[in-house]
Amino acid sequence: MIHTIDDDTKKIVKAIVHGDKKRQSRKRKGEHTDFDRRAEEAIKAAKRDFLLEGMDKEARRHIIEKIYESLIYNTPWEMLGDTYCCRRLFYEYRMEFCYLIAVHMRIIEKQEEDSVGEEKKTSSRPESRSENGGDIG
Repeated sequence: MIHTIDDDTKKIVKAIVHGDKKRQSRKRKGEHTDFDRRAEEAIKAAKRDFLLEGMDKEARRHIIEKIYESLIYNTPWEMLGDTYCCRRLFYEYRMEFCYLIAVHMRIIEKQEEDSVGEEKKTSSRPESRSENGGDIG
């Protein structure tokens, strides 16, 4: 589930989400741009496509709203109150949410997954013996 995005893409996605409140007010005033529509659709699609395995609908909705809140107001996990998950997991979820927004905005291409559902390895370094099941000593 964990996808990575580069720092520049991360900054762009955070800026897109951070400006969502201003976009909503422009929409109410009738000053909605094409970019505003694309960003709004991307955020909605990311919320819809963000799967949290083993969570009921209410817990899923709550975690997604906390992630969204943390991105809009640049609020750290420690200041969000009850997030239903630990700090490490929250930031992994937040990274995945940002990845989905970037994919839906067509900033990046969707990363391929193998048949098991895990991200394909793209590392150029050779695997160690411990990673490929060989003897260590």
